[in-house]
Amino acid sequence: MGPNGRRLWQEVLLKTLLARVELLRRTGQLDEAQESMDEATALSSEFDDREGLRTAEIGLSRVHLLMDRSAWGAAEELACALLTDAPPAEPYLLDCLGVVCASTVRFEQAEDYFARAEEAYLTLGHHAGRQQVLSHRAYAALQAGNLDRAEELYAEAAEIFERQGQAEDLAVCEQARAAIAAHRGDAAGAAAMTASSLARFQQVGAAIAAADTMLMGARHAYERGDIDEMKRLAQGARDVYQERGVYERCAQVDLMLARTLEDNLNRTDHGDQERTSLANALSLALPAALTLEAARYDFSTAHARSQWLQLADEAMQLVFRLALRSNDQGLIFELVEHRCAGASLTLSRTSTADQAAAVFPNAAMKTYVPDDDAPVTLGGIAAEAAASVGLRVAPPPKIVMSAETGGRTALQEYVQAAEFRYHRRIVSEEEVPFCPPTI
Repeated sequence: MGPNGRRLWQEVLLKTLLARVELLRRTGQLDEAQESMDEATALSSEFDDREGLRTAEIGLSRVHLLMDRSAWGAAEELACALLTDAPPAEPYLLDCLGVVCASTVRFEQAEDYFARAEEAYLTLGHHAGRQQVLSHRAYAALQAGNLDRAEELYAEAAEIFERQGQAEDLAVCEQARAAIAAHRGDAAGAAAMTASSLARFQQVGAAIAAADTMLMGARHAYERGDIDEMKRLAQGARDVYQERGVYERCAQVDLMLARTLEDNLNRTDHGDQERTSLANALSLALPAALTLEAARYDFSTAHARSQWLQLADEAMQLVFRLALRSNDQGLIFELVEHRCAGASLTLSRTSTADQAAAVFPNAAMKTYVPDDDAPVTLGGIAAEAAASVGLRVAPPPKIVMSAETGGRTALQEYVQAAEFRYHRRIVSEEEVPFCPPTI
């Protein structure tokens, strides 16, 4: 093969690899997509990429893959770097950054990115890109709790996607509109939209998106009192997340189950089984909350870490309520120690009033917002620790309790469970004593 033939063959191979990445990504086969991505990256080194076209293609595919894994910090950092290095991908990257910011509760920044993306698409005459921005603006409105605006935008986007036969995009709109309907008490409308969305996702093979819809259906089933259906759908969604390696969404399922256990404890008398039910809820909620708290280390800026921590605080509030209800003083003590280890001594409380209208499920946030009338409230040092906005940028140290415990570290069993279930580092290798050595 001569040099021209080899160059053409390499071009075709690169395009094929990137197309395979997109197909695998959309069908939820993220590990396989990553393998193809790495192969495409290695091949691209053989090209003279003076115009930055291949850097833009490969970089954008990598950003999408990171977003599908909910690796928001890494996706944001890469997209910002590519804005300088890969100008051809600018509108797509701006759109991605808008979604990342909306997913991490930075709505003003998200709107700025969407406006810039729309302007860039308009300059290029890229109408399909503008339609995606419309759908993503609806997503941002939903995240912000502006349900009227979200419903209006999703309805407009759904009409376009249905007319153009874009089944996957239409399913996304139906999934969101089902959540809005459920929030407004329209059980029949929510069920119909959920079923339609799930069928479309399954038809195109979008496994993770279908699992998100199943998780939504699980929540609806619980609200109807159909516990068996709730368990079936929740477990089905978790199986998909586990298989695809989307471990933070596994944590979302576990948090939902823990929250439903708490809700059931509030509604019914568990009698002699109450302590067992509380222990089960804590075994689900605490490792998941630790994982969400640790996820902020992925972000490169303090502001982004702070915003993510506001979301993780909701999960930790659930943990503290369960711990207080169990009256386990040792657990509460260890929770406070872990929560404060390495954090700022300046404590502030995170208001959840603005998130009260958030619609479940929210795959990006991966937290469950508790009801306003939850009967268990926090006070004293527990409230301070639960609401602390410490901006650690690395996992906290292991806190070694007193020598009599045989080297036990704070929340040891829960930390181990979190690292095993969700494949994320929760504490560092450094160990610090709870009590300083006496002289």
